[in-house]
Amino acid sequence: MGRLLAATTNIFLSLLLGAIALAFLAVQFPDIIQTLLNSAGWLRDQVTGTGLDPKYNIWLTFLIDERQLVFLGFVIAMRILLALVIGGIASVLGIGRR
Repeated sequence: MGRLLAATTNIFLSLLLGAIALAFLAVQFPDIIQTLLNSAGWLRDQVTGTGLDPKYNIWLTFLIDERQLVFLGFVIAMRILLALVIGGIASVLGIGRR
């Protein structure tokens, strides 16, 4: 039960911290966010422009959006950061050793 709670907390915190980091950068450094959005648009075009059959490609076009890709990047970055911080704290405290 403890591992389930830890995993759920990690997911929730990474979503929350990712949103906070995105908002902070958007307010303080809007040019960085604009660059990220432009890069995400390029990535979307590369994924959806593969010549895939239209009955499949329409779903990629529908589901992939620049804002979603940028937010996903922030969430992944926060999950990595949380794992490093929690792993570091756990190793210092000696928690989780078998």
